[in-house]
Amino acid sequence: MPDGLVRIFPSPATIAGLDVAAIAGLGIQPRRAEAIRALARAIVDGHLALEPRAPVEATVAALRAIPGIGDWTAQYIAMRALCWPDAFPAGDLAVLRALQARTPAQARERARAWQPWRAYAVMNLWASIGENP
Repeated sequence: MPDGLVRIFPSPATIAGLDVAAIAGLGIQPRRAEAIRALARAIVDGHLALEPRAPVEATVAALRAIPGIGDWTAQYIAMRALCWPDAFPAGDLAVLRALQARTPAQARERARAWQPWRAYAVMNLWASIGENP
């Protein structure tokens, strides 16, 4: 371990091997703890690769198929882990507020012109909300 580094994030195999109660014991709701463990298991089993070269549509679909992972989480993972520039968590409350949209469908419609760069727009929307709460 490099000097000064005192903690590292556990590997997917470590997380997949934990009891849900052990994950929940960290202050995570049991349903989310199960989703975290299922996500780790999918990675360990080779059913899911969270890396920039992963096929976006198939990966987002595989993420959504995990109980407890919805569109917001799948889009956020696509944005961050897959480096997908068109990821768009349309149900994000800050995105909805910044776009003055009532529904995710309305947000998607308002963001259509930003394709294929909606992830960059999302980051700007988040920053705009942070600056002007």
